[in-house]
Amino acid sequence: LKILRLEKEKQQAIKDEQFLIAATLNNKIKELEQEREKAEPNGVLILNESDRDNSYKFQEYNALVNKDEIEINIDDDLIVKDVTSNLDQEIRPYFTKILRIDNLKITSIQLDFSRKVPIDSDAENLVPKNIFRSAPELVRTYPAIENFGEGIFFAFNNEMLSNFKNQQNRYNSMFHKERDRFAHGALNFATENGWRLYLLHTFSHLIMRELEFKCGYPTASLCERIYVSKDISDNGNIKMNGCLIYTAEGAEGSMGGVIAQTSTGNINTLIKSALKRATICNSDPLCWNSTGQGLFDLNLAACFSCALVSETSCELRNIYLDRLILVDPDYGFFKDIV
Repeated sequence: LKILRLEKEKQQAIKDEQFLIAATLNNKIKELEQEREKAEPNGVLILNESDRDNSYKFQEYNALVNKDEIEINIDDDLIVKDVTSNLDQEIRPYFTKILRIDNLKITSIQLDFSRKVPIDSDAENLVPKNIFRSAPELVRTYPAIENFGEGIFFAFNNEMLSNFKNQQNRYNSMFHKERDRFAHGALNFATENGWRLYLLHTFSHLIMRELEFKCGYPTASLCERIYVSKDISDNGNIKMNGCLIYTAEGAEGSMGGVIAQTSTGNINTLIKSALKRATICNSDPLCWNSTGQGLFDLNLAACFSCALVSETSCELRNIYLDRLILVDPDYGFFKDIV
C-alpha cells in the first residue's frame, strides 16, 4: 500500500514538473520493492522467484482475503464490498470470503511479441522479441490499454478443502498417459497443483457460464483469474484457494450486471443454479465418464457443452476442468447442495 501511495505521489510530481521530488520518490519505491523481495510476509507462502506471476497472485490473494474494505479501497482503481454475509446457511461453510468488486482497473502493456516465429508457450527461458529496437533500459514509453470493469471474488474454505475426500486415482491415471513433448509444461502444472486446480478452475467456468444466463454478459466479455497453490501443508502457511471473475472489456464492464448478482437472493441462486446445470451435459454419458479429453487430454468430465468457455475468457487455455469433482452425487465437493 505504501508503494502505491508513493507511485501516485510520483506521478503527481511528474505532472507538476517537480522532477527532483519524482526522482526521490522513485528511489524510495525501489528501496521498498527490494525490501519486499527479501522479506517473507507473515502468513504468505513465497514461491520460486522465477515464478513471478504466482508471486503477484499471492500478494493479491493475501490482500483480498486478509484486509478489510478500508485497507483495500485506497483509490478508485479498486473498490470492493464484502458480501459474504449474503450467503445462506447451506452455502456459507464452503467459502471464507466473497467480495463484490464494484470497480476494477486492469492495465495491459505490450512488452514484446513472438508471433513471427511461433514458440512453445510452455517452454522454459523464452526470449521473445522486443517491440522496440532500442535497448529495454532506454525505452521510456510502452503501449498500454486501461480497462475498467466489475467482478466477483470467491475465496474457498481451506479447512473444507483439506477434509475433502476426492478420487485422486482418476487424476493420477490421466496424468500418467503418454503425451507428446508439447504437453510437458501443461502436464507439470497439473501435477504440481493437483485436484484443487480442477476444482477451482471448473467452479470459475461454471459461474461464468451461469452469469451469461443470469445477467446477459456473453462469456467472451468475462475473464477469470485463478488463485491456486500447491497442496496444503502442515506449516500453517496461507494457501491460495479462490477465483476472480471480472469483466473489463469496453463499455460492457461498467453496466453493473455482474455485481447485481451478489445481492442476498441472487448470489445463492447463482451458485446453486450453476452447480445444478453442471450435472447435465448434452454429451453425457460420454462426457461424464471421460478419462481424458480436450487439449493434451487434460480435461475429464468437461466439454464445450457443459464447462468450457471462450478461449479469450479462460486463463488456462480451457484445460484442467472436471465437473465430477464438484457435483458427483457420491464424492463431489458440493454434493450436499446440488
